[in-house]
Amino acid sequence: MQIFKVGAVVQLPQKTWLGVTGIVVSYDKKRERYLVSVGANQQIYFNADEIHLFEK
Repeated sequence: MQIFKVGAVVQLPQKTWLGVTGIVVSYDKKRERYLVSVGANQQIYFNADEIHLFEK
C-alpha cells in the first residue's frame, strides 16, 4: 500500500543517512518500495518503515 506521494520530501533512515532528506521519485507496487532521489546523481529504494515525512 502506497503511503508517500511522488514528490514528497522524506527523512532517510537515521543509522546510515543521519540528517539527510530525499524526494520520492516513484513507488514500486510489486516490491512495495519507494525510489528516493538523494542529491543530483543518486537514487535508492527504501521500505515505507525506513523513511518518514520531513518536517521543518
